[in-house]
Amino acid sequence: MKIRSGARSSSEKSSKKAGKPSSRELGNWLAAYSEYTLDTESPENYHLWSALSILASACRKNLVLDQGTYMVYPSMYVILIGPPGRVAKSTAIRMGRRILLGVENIFFGPDSITTQELIRQMAKISAGEKQGAMTIHSSELSSLIDPSGVGMISFLIEIYDGDIAYRYATKGQGRDKIENPVLNILAATTPSWVATGLPIEIIDHGFVARVIFVYAERPDKLVPFPSTPDPELVRKLTNDLDHISRLEGEFKWGEGARDRYVEYYNKLAVTMPTDYRISGFHFRKKVHILKVAMLLSIAESDELIVTVRDIETAWNLLLSVDKDMAKAFSAVGKHSGASDIERILERILFTEGMSNQQVHDEFFAMGDVRVIGQHLSMLLSMGKIERKKDEKGNTIYSPVT
Repeated sequence: MKIRSGARSSSEKSSKKAGKPSSRELGNWLAAYSEYTLDTESPENYHLWSALSILASACRKNLVLDQGTYMVYPSMYVILIGPPGRVAKSTAIRMGRRILLGVENIFFGPDSITTQELIRQMAKISAGEKQGAMTIHSSELSSLIDPSGVGMISFLIEIYDGDIAYRYATKGQGRDKIENPVLNILAATTPSWVATGLPIEIIDHGFVARVIFVYAERPDKLVPFPSTPDPELVRKLTNDLDHISRLEGEFKWGEGARDRYVEYYNKLAVTMPTDYRISGFHFRKKVHILKVAMLLSIAESDELIVTVRDIETAWNLLLSVDKDMAKAFSAVGKHSGASDIERILERILFTEGMSNQQVHDEFFAMGDVRVIGQHLSMLLSMGKIERKKDEKGNTIYSPVT
């Protein structure tokens, strides 16, 4: 998905917080960010959603869209999913973090932390600021959420909507209160960990519904010698992000934007995804559209106006996530061999085809012929692979294209 580089202009402006004067130097922050990440192996969708996450971190709780019975803030949980070592997930996160580090008053949490300590740190921030805003970047989601991490997941669900205050009490350590909480997460993990590391309860627990899971199987291109990003472009990206972080105000609807949103809203209400595991995300997409549209708007102007183009682009971006999200959860379930099935699939996808002998030679540690045969049968039944014969009559398992 390409981001237009043109800037909007309007007489209606947002207010700026007190502090050093600032102004924009880029026509569209997201378009410039795409240029900044051009010479890397990380897939384009990783960089795009990382950029949106970085924008959300800069906005914190300063910008809002009033939906009547609830308020929408542009905070996001973004998780990059892909095979280990192949798609440069950490590179995408690191490049975004480099820009965000140049913005004042951004508080980072550690990538490995207990639920109680996270609450205490956010409460401490809110005591000194008017909001408990924190950003967490983690190249390994398993550091943040362990297999028994239902307590952390429950907190992440509760904190997601950014209510006015969050209170937490323990028997021995007193009470913690987070005023105006807002949490942004940009993390990475592998399909195998999704299958084995996330508690199965999260499917019906609401966590998946609140997360943008961005899936990629391979890099867009190979870059053996990536070039150093243009220092002037890095400076401009940092400058404009700092400028954005100083804006405050309420988004308004541009002409026709509400009608287009209603169109998508109604479409979501009468459709159902084919995979039950992403049904929560499907129905909560009505909120994700608004969050992404707000970020698209702020990327190119201070107007705080959500336009038809913002809504349409947000819709298309989320459809592209939807298309691949089911792949990330293909092995999630109660099946005891789910992670092994996912590993076999990853290997077949990477090699673009394996013979029956190659599969058994490489994965013999998973079990005997019967067990591996069951895994292959499952992938065939799921429609993930297909079975063919080569010119010598050997059985070949290939990805379904």
